[in-house]
Amino acid sequence: MKEPLIRNIAPLITTIWMAASLLILFSWHHVDDLEQQGLNLALSSQEQDLRNLTFVAEEHARRTIETADQWLRLVQARYLDHGPLLDLQQLAATGMIDPQIFIQIGVINDRGILIASTLSRFKKVDLSDRKHFLVHIAADSNATFISEPVLGRASGVWAIQLTRRITLKDGSFGGVAVLSMNPDYFTHFYSQLVQGKKGMEAIYGFDGVARARVLGTAVDFGANVQKSKVFSLINGGKMEGSFIEHSVVDGVERLYYYRAIKGFPLLMISGEAVDKILDDHILANNALNLQALLLSALIVIIAGMVHYHLVRVRNWVKSREEVMLETQIRKAHLEAIFSMSPDGFVSFDEQHRISFVSPSFKKMVAGNEVDSLEKMHEDDFAYWFASCCIPGVSYRGHMKTVFEDEHSPILNYHQVEFPRCKRRVLQVASLRNASGPVPLLMYFRDVTHESEVERMKSDFLTTAAHELRTPMSSIYGYTEILISDGGLSEIQADYLNIIYKQSEIITHILDELLDLARIEARQGSDFRYSCVELQGLLRSAVGLFEPVPSRAPPVLKLPSVPVIVDADEDKLHQVMMNLLSNAYKFSPNGGDVEVELELVMVDGTATACIHVSDRGMGLTAEQVEKVFVRFYRADASGKISGAGLGLSIVKEIVELHAGHLSVKSKVGEGTRISVFLPTAHLQVHPS
Repeated sequence: MKEPLIRNIAPLITTIWMAASLLILFSWHHVDDLEQQGLNLALSSQEQDLRNLTFVAEEHARRTIETADQWLRLVQARYLDHGPLLDLQQLAATGMIDPQIFIQIGVINDRGILIASTLSRFKKVDLSDRKHFLVHIAADSNATFISEPVLGRASGVWAIQLTRRITLKDGSFGGVAVLSMNPDYFTHFYSQLVQGKKGMEAIYGFDGVARARVLGTAVDFGANVQKSKVFSLINGGKMEGSFIEHSVVDGVERLYYYRAIKGFPLLMISGEAVDKILDDHILANNALNLQALLLSALIVIIAGMVHYHLVRVRNWVKSREEVMLETQIRKAHLEAIFSMSPDGFVSFDEQHRISFVSPSFKKMVAGNEVDSLEKMHEDDFAYWFASCCIPGVSYRGHMKTVFEDEHSPILNYHQVEFPRCKRRVLQVASLRNASGPVPLLMYFRDVTHESEVERMKSDFLTTAAHELRTPMSSIYGYTEILISDGGLSEIQADYLNIIYKQSEIITHILDELLDLARIEARQGSDFRYSCVELQGLLRSAVGLFEPVPSRAPPVLKLPSVPVIVDADEDKLHQVMMNLLSNAYKFSPNGGDVEVELELVMVDGTATACIHVSDRGMGLTAEQVEKVFVRFYRADASGKISGAGLGLSIVKEIVELHAGHLSVKSKVGEGTRISVFLPTAHLQVHPS
């Protein structure tokens, strides 16, 4: 009887160690996958941040250069009218030219002599050897030339020279209109965008020379980085994207995002050092490796225990005391893993009472009488946890859902805030297993740093929008005054109308940014809720909405029974105006825009549903998924104005009303956006 047992134990032991080896191999493979996912996530998140910074900087640069180009066109036209008698001092005296941005505007005659300038005192210096003069002699390309920063002979300061050729009426070369732009204007703006000592923000010409650059806290211009990978990408036709390379200036490896400035041979680049991006990733990797090492050790220990047990069985000397000892060792290792984890855990037994509280959780809620948690029932724990949170956090209802829903073991994450001592933001998740010895396991993760980073991003957008709105209001208002005063030439009126329209667009974008930031910051605390009849609200919104003259007003379809919701009437009115504006904007070829109100049942609850439909260009499935993402624009051509914030504002307002949105669209046939809101009073049940 003993001989077969002895022969069978050896293959069994071999099988056990092979299984343990496979488990260890799988564990480390999984760790490698998690590390790669973490790396990709860190780079992807930073790339999105850099993309947003690049977009802001590119918009700033393009608007500034377009304004400068309009001044050049004005000087061209005036020189053709007045010739060498042109007096630019009068233009400077109006105060319309900001000397902090535009150092001077002047005219170089056909011999290369500066004959006119907005500078109060200037000399007729010889500029015939300057590249920004020579480039226009051969032929008129009807394009603005943007030089690298040079030391101005007339102004005596470093400046970026923007020039346009003056072609006389007989087609001959008449000189050059020149505008000197202060590169410090760009670097001052970029200094507000760059974070850290290794961050970078720069505007380069296609010739590889920096027009303005901020590298950490250092500000410079004129550096040549023609050997950078970005120029091979630009030459290959890829005008926007990201790449990683060691800087040709300081050798630091960075993740870059670049974007060509439309209409000009310039590109905007934002960069961040890879080692800074990966700081948190490396810490997470170390924690993962430590956990994997402990798990591997645990697997080896378990396999060794089984091996040891089988050997003892074969020798008939295994005792109950040794089994208990090994069990205790195993428990100690498991507790060690939980103790070393930075995340908190609370488990409940079959009687729904606390059976285990990890040390990390006790640290998270320190100062809240954690010693009283032992054997606490889940109802008492829910009440205790809610009392520790900032007032208004309804965590008790969440705990009730955990224990009542036996068919959904994994619940969504929730975030709660602790006000005591140092403020903490915790992410809470639950794992339920009704049939196991541990029916509920609560997981807590400290995400205070992440929430603070999100707040800082939101504060930056709000501050930037506030700072930009004041000068834009001045430009907008003064332009309107100039237009209304009259007495302008046709070309002056055209230029002022361009400035007025562009200022109106930028002001609208800034208003949307401020509105979105305000909604996010206040989270509905400033909403004035009342019973709102949706029929009256929709009639008012449709009546006040003014489509373009060639388009018919929206078609309104309303039920006969009043539909009432508990809402902020002004905010719902804003939602409707944004949806109507979008419907007309993205159906430029015409077609009816319809607004329909109906009652529907959602999860057994009567719900008001507002449909806004158009017969426009429609969206692809991929575009539908991104339609509520901030700054996303379905129209890549640039023909349709907007910053991609309208639907983001709609989403925030609707969700703060406990509602939700859905989008149905087909390319070439149109789009329907539906707003679902819970009803306050229902007069009739929909069939």
